[in-house]
Amino acid sequence: MKILQITIFLSLIGIIPLKSQELGYINDSDGFTNLRLEPSGKSDIIGIIISGQEFTYYPDNTDWWKVDFNYRTGFIHKSRIKDLIKVKTEISQFFQEFYSIDRNNVELGEVNNEKLFLLTQDYPLATWTAFCEQRKEIQVFLISEYESPIHDLIDLQLIYSRLISKKSSCSETYKITDAIKIAAKNVGLKLKDLQIDYTKLPAENNPKTKYTLTNKNFTTMIKDKPITYYLNHPDIDKYSKMYYQGQFQLYDNSETFGFLDSLMTQNDDTRPFYFYVFNSILSISDGALSEYVSGICLDYFKKYTCEFITYDKNSEITVSKSTWTDFIGWQLYTKSEYNKFTVTIDKKITNQCHDFVKDWNTLKNEIETKLNK
Repeated sequence: MKILQITIFLSLIGIIPLKSQELGYINDSDGFTNLRLEPSGKSDIIGIIISGQEFTYYPDNTDWWKVDFNYRTGFIHKSRIKDLIKVKTEISQFFQEFYSIDRNNVELGEVNNEKLFLLTQDYPLATWTAFCEQRKEIQVFLISEYESPIHDLIDLQLIYSRLISKKSSCSETYKITDAIKIAAKNVGLKLKDLQIDYTKLPAENNPKTKYTLTNKNFTTMIKDKPITYYLNHPDIDKYSKMYYQGQFQLYDNSETFGFLDSLMTQNDDTRPFYFYVFNSILSISDGALSEYVSGICLDYFKKYTCEFITYDKNSEITVSKSTWTDFIGWQLYTKSEYNKFTVTIDKKITNQCHDFVKDWNTLKNEIETKLNK
C-alpha cells in the first residue's frame, strides 16, 4: 500500500509518469491497421482494426503503443493511431465551418457534404459526440445535409450500421440516424438493422482465454478487392469477420459451425471471403471441428468444383491441396463412395470447365490415396 501511495504521489509531481489510457481510431489510408503481438513491426500479427472501430490505447514514450481492442491486447505503431478527442475536436470545427460557408458556393458545399459522410463513416462515435455539442441551428443544418447526400458512392448502409452500433449518452444522436434513413429512402435503399456488436460472444469463442484457434492468415486483397470491402460488407456473417480480425476463437459450437456453413453461399460476391477464411481454418482445425470441416470440404468441392481449381491454378487464394484431399478422402471413406463421387465430378468437369481435366485427374488420384486414412 505504501509503495502504491508513493508511486501516485511521485506521478502527481511529475517524477514517475502514470500511463494514461485513451480512446482512439486507426490512422491508415488502407482502411485497416495490424495489431501485433509484441511492440515491433517484425512481431506476429494477431488481428486487425478497421476504420470506424474504436479501441483503447496507452500512450508512452515509445514508438509502439499498447492497444486493447475488444478481446485482444497487442501493439500498434503510434503513427497509426488517432486520438478520439482530437478527432472529435476537428469534426466539431468542421461542422462550424461548414455551417458558416457561403451557401452560394455550390462546389464547396458539395465537397463538404461528401466530407460530412466520410467523417461519420470513419469516426462514428466522435461524430456523434461533436454533433451533440453543436448549437441547435448548426444541428438543424447538418441534419438537412445528412438527408441529402450529393455523391452516389456514399455507403449509407455502412454508415447507418456503424452509428446504431455505438452507445452514447447524448439524446440527440437519433437525429443523425433518422436523417440517414430519409436519405436512403430517397434513393430507394432499404437499410438493414445490422448492429456491429462485438461485445456479445460466447465464452468458448473468446480469444483471450485461448488463441491457438484464431486466425493466423491476413491479406490486403481477395480477388482484386481490398479486404476492407469484405469486412464492411453487410451480407457477410459477423462471426466470420470477427474471426478474420482475430476476435473469435474457433470452438465446437453453433457460432463456429454457422459461419463455416457460409462457404456454401450462392452469393458470388461474398464467397471469396468465406473461401479465404475457410482455408485459414483448415490448417488449425482439430477434433470434432475437423470432422465438421471435412464435410464442408466435400460439399463445397461437389458444388463449386471449377471454382476450386481456378483458385488453385491462379494462386488467387492460397489453397492447401494436400489438406483438402485429406479431408475429402476422409469424408468419402470407402472406395464405392469415392467411385460415385468421381463420376459426378467427371461430368461436371466435362460440362463446365473441360480445360481442367488434367488438374482434376491429379486431384482425383490424391483423394484416392487418402481413403480410410
